[in-house]
Amino acid sequence: MRLSKLRLAVIAALVIGLSMTGAVFAQAPNNPVGLWSVTFYNDNTPNLAQMATQNICFLANGTWYGTTFPAWNGRWFQKGNNAAGNGDRVRLIGNYARGVGNDSAELDFVNLRLMTGPWSEWRDGFPFFVWTRVTVTRIGNICPAPLGPEVDSTIEDDGSNPFDKAGAEAPPCEAQP
Repeated sequence: MRLSKLRLAVIAALVIGLSMTGAVFAQAPNNPVGLWSVTFYNDNTPNLAQMATQNICFLANGTWYGTTFPAWNGRWFQKGNNAAGNGDRVRLIGNYARGVGNDSAELDFVNLRLMTGPWSEWRDGFPFFVWTRVTVTRIGNICPAPLGPEVDSTIEDDGSNPFDKAGAEAPPCEAQP
């Protein structure tokens, strides 16, 4: 009797393991094309204080644009390899404020609907710089049109950029207890 219970447990474990392996291989490849929500956390704080959330759209042609901030856009590409042939990492660069504001990120796929990684933002000449960590969550496959062009007040730091309020300095590092 004991042997049959052991045999049953082994067979059940094999069936579960094989079915899970099949599900992994049946998944679509990592592909960032579509609409994503990006939540920024201040990497200079011990508890990674949440800073802002914006939406971006990755296009199949290797470009991206913000759907919640005007004239925020750039380029992206995938790195690394997985069984499906797509990369497991997305690298991006971009600009806002007519090129005076800059972004750079290296995002890793956690699963098909979630990426995480470091994101840096700065102004030319470095009057402002912030290191952040982001969670990037897929919203859908269809993107809204980009917002209209920037207005002069956006270029002149009117505070509409959640990181760079009115030309503020980067958030300070909090003392660790």
